Formats: sequence, structure tokens, C-alpha cells
Amino acid sequence: MKVAIIGAGALGLMLANLLEKSKIEYDIFNKGKVGRKILASGNGKCNISNNNFKEEYYLNNKLSYIVKNNQKELFNIFNELHIYTKEDLEGRMYPISESSQSVLNILIKNIKSAIDLEIKNIKKINNLYYLNDNYGPYTNIVIAIGSSANYKIPYPSLELLNSLNLDFQSFYPTLVGFKTSLKIKSISGVRAKALVKLYSNKLIKEYRGEVIFKDDGISGICVMNLSTYYANIKDKSNAYISIDLLENKDYYDLESVLNPKLLKYVLDNKIDIHNFIIPIKGVYDLEFAQTAHGGININELNNNLSLKKDNNIYAGGEILNVDAISGGYNLMFAFSCAIEIWKSLNEIHNR
Repeated sequence: MKVAIIGAGALGLMLANLLEKSKIEYDIFNKGKVGRKILASGNGKCNISNNNFKEEYYLNNKLSYIVKNNQKELFNIFNELHIYTKEDLEGRMYPISESSQSVLNILIKNIKSAIDLEIKNIKKINNLYYLNDNYGPYTNIVIAIGSSANYKIPYPSLELLNSLNLDFQSFYPTLVGFKTSLKIKSISGVRAKALVKLYSNKLIKEYRGEVIFKDDGISGICVMNLSTYYANIKDKSNAYISIDLLENKDYYDLESVLNPKLLKYVLDNKIDIHNFIIPIKGVYDLEFAQTAHGGININELNNNLSLKKDNNIYAGGEILNVDAISGGYNLMFAFSCAIEIWKSLNEIHNR
């Protein structure tokens, strides 16, 4: 048995560690920097997972059982790998070092080095697989290439994805800020705690948190969470953001409540303090997004994440059309997919 892992992100690196544990032979392929999104997670502190789990945190939650079934084992595996974590008040888990690099160092320490190569095709000959015609043979393939989110260069895996002949939805930015046609440059850089609501004919979702005003849009964790719901709206023409700058409270005097720049803007433009309307022009590009909506349709998969069209090929993590809010849930999904795939491969290995 020999496995080819295509992609050295959270899923690929965790799976390689688990295959080492089971003494299953493998090669791992990755074009470019290994563990890019691990390094970027939590603004470099690595929001590695979340102790809280609710199905509603995964919008396409038919696969949320992957996390539910493997969360406890994932935390045990962190300890086995000596990735020791601490938890904040909202359940977000970080390495004690608060360094993404330390997590990446642990994940790559005891595994094979990734082969720096863009995989463009998979060929099957006599039930064995070959990558780019000359790498192989492999008994199993794992597609762990992530999405095009946070790429500043052309996404390196489009040719491979097209060759798989799967139901695939184009990537769309999520966990990203909103652009607006409203002139708000005068309050660019201002941060404000607020109740933020997304509407599209009706209220879609609301979050409390910090809003960051930019030259041409808004950002912040609560805003980025709303962008995940926005990506799933079919008709976006009527969508807009409403910001309650006082979070349902009222004050006689706002001088000590709002940032002076923001207060001036509100007064000069006669803004409703409880209903500051931000027209949505769109979202920022994929290169600025933490994750992406789209990917392989989950109906293409069996329960163990193997493809229905070929049970020896697996796919997981961000390449699947599964959307999660911010807070470590996307990384936790990728790590959990690694465990699910490992269990299946281990079962085959032990037959």
C-alpha cells in the first residue's frame, strides 16, 4: 500500500503524521510554500481548532459529522504530537506558544519532505495510480489541495481539478470583508464594537463584534462571518449590511461612546445610529479571503470521504464545498478530515 497526498496544508500534513504512525508508505506533493494557511491562521497565532462544536457553524453541514465524530480524537492527537493548546473565552484554541510557526514545525518534523511539484493529472493503470504520468504507482490518492483563497498567484491546481471530472463549484471569497459604494474614507481605520446584521429581503444573520472601517469597505471577524452567509445567497442584488453602533443601547451623549471621527461622520451624514446602512458592492478578492465557498460537491463523496466514482481516491478539507465561520472551525474540519481518511486507509492496510 502506498498513498499519494496532494497538498501539504492542514489536512495533508496531519494525514502524513497519521500514516507515519500506522507505518503506511506515502509521498506528499505540494507546489510552493508548505502550510501557508496554518501560518496565516489567527493572525500568526494559529487558531488551530475550537472546543465548541455546533452543526450550525458549518453552513453546508451534511459533513459536520466529520468534526463531531473526530473532535475528541483530534485533541488527543494534538497531545500525542506535543501540540499543547490553550483556550480563550469563546472556545478558540491556540498553541501555548501563540506561534503558527511552532505548529507547522511540529507537523513537518517527523514526516517526509513534500515534493515541490504541481500535480496536473492522475492516471489509473491496472488499478494503480500515476501522477503527472511518471510518479507512482500508488494504491490510493488523497486530494488535499485546499482552495484558491489567499493566493496572490494563479491557483496551481485548476488543471488537476478539471481532470477529475467531478461536480465542482467555482471558488468565491468567504471570511473576507465587504466592499461598499458608500463614501467612508474619512473613517478608514476606525474600529467600533457593534451589532452587525446581514439582510437580503429578510434578516439572514447577525453577529456582535468589532467592525473595522476601510477606505472602500468594512472588515472585522463579525463582518467576515457574515461574508460566509453572503456567499450562500443566490440573489445578492438586494443584500446589505446594517450596523447598530450602540448594540441596542442608548446614551444621552455619544461623545465618550463613539470614536470622534466616527461620531463626526454619523452627525454630518445624519446616520441612524442603530441602523447604519452599508450597501454591499461585493466582497474583497480571493487573495484577501481566509477561505472560499465552492469546491467539490459533497454529494460526490462517500461517508469516509472517498469518491463515489472511485473509492480509492479521497478528498477533504477546503477543496470540499463546506463553509464554516471564523474561530478555528475550518482548520478543525481539515484536521478532522485527515483523521477520517486515515481511519479508512488504516482499515484497508490492516486487512
